[in-house]
Amino acid sequence: MPSQDPMPAELERKLYYDGIHLFNTHEFFEAHETWEDVWRRACGLKHAYYQGMIQCAVALEHYRRGNPRGVQSLFRSYPPKFRNLSPVFMGLDVAGFLERMKLALAPMLDSDSPRAREQIELDLGHAPHIELLYDPFETGEAQTYNRQAGF
Repeated sequence: MPSQDPMPAELERKLYYDGIHLFNTHEFFEAHETWEDVWRRACGLKHAYYQGMIQCAVALEHYRRGNPRGVQSLFRSYPPKFRNLSPVFMGLDVAGFLERMKLALAPMLDSDSPRAREQIELDLGHAPHIELLYDPFETGEAQTYNRQAGF
């Protein structure tokens, strides 16, 4: 359940970018932890967005740990979190990012053998890299979503 007290924009910005840095340096569990702090206080579309980003990071962490069930479960659960977002949300090309996630997870998802899936290692060279098209805090986009949620 999202908080009724939105996070100050400067703290949200720091945590958003810290999470992106951690994700891009393949610290997926830490990225998840960082974004979770923002997600707990987000509302509306941003709540769904942060939850989707968290689930993407956790899917990659499950892959790294050789947990095919976790990867498959998250692969089914994170796409709906992005469904109602604009094509570019919080500076992220959503469709492009989701396609890169699908490609990164494909070896684990496409394997027919449960035993083989447990042996597949995440190729970090194919892990998605997050590059924002713009800073959503400078454009005011991040604050707009707070206002739409009633803050």
